[in-house]
Amino acid sequence: MERYIRLESIDKLSVATTFIIVAGVLFALGTSAIFFISTGLVQALSIVVGNEALGYFIVGGLLVVIMVVFYMNRKRWVEDKVVRSISRSILDSQIMDTEKGGSDEED
Repeated sequence: MERYIRLESIDKLSVATTFIIVAGVLFALGTSAIFFISTGLVQALSIVVGNEALGYFIVGGLLVVIMVVFYMNRKRWVEDKVVRSISRSILDSQIMDTEKGGSDEED
């Protein structure tokens, strides 16, 4: 039983570590993409409005609006999904334990 617990712990730890690494890489690439897209949008807007500074203000304001909308919907878009995923993982693990009998005393 102790060996099973160790293997289960290693499995959960490897899933969490993989998630953290993938999230970090996606965050870095996403940040770079947003930077380049924003810079290109500023250049295009500066041609339209005739002022580069105004283009930066428009793009900055748009990004702030996006951040506020995301923050206001964080519970529905992020928290609920994370809680659901974690609870599903824990409950599936407990269901598997009860299906195996749960009282295996072998090492």
